[in-house]
Amino acid sequence: MNFRTIIRFTAMLMAGAAIAISAAAHHGGGIEWQSTEPQSITGEATEFQFRFPHVAVMIDVEIDSHVENWAMTTRWTPTILRRIGWRHDSIQPGDEITVTYRPHVTEPRVFQMQTIEVNGSALSLEPEGE
Repeated sequence: MNFRTIIRFTAMLMAGAAIAISAAAHHGGGIEWQSTEPQSITGEATEFQFRFPHVAVMIDVEIDSHVENWAMTTRWTPTILRRIGWRHDSIQPGDEITVTYRPHVTEPRVFQMQTIEVNGSALSLEPEGE
């Protein structure tokens, strides 16, 4: 091997390692969400984001006599949720949303959904075998 080949190979290895470390850090999950018991709240959907990397719904909730807009995110991508029945129109603005959730460690209005009901009907958040 010549010197240029060794340099290229080393650069490719380093780039691959950087990508792998970044993906592992993002998908660790345990650090992002508090390990407290899930809590429950009901609110009104204001926006549904059926896009990558994770599906999210924005809901207005009443807290201490004022309304706050909270971001509820799923653990899964749209591709995975499509397999269990979710669609881009599964949630509409104005829908009544009831969720159990775990709070984000540092973001006070960001939560990970554990369960979700839309207008009283449950949407599954657990693909089989996951």
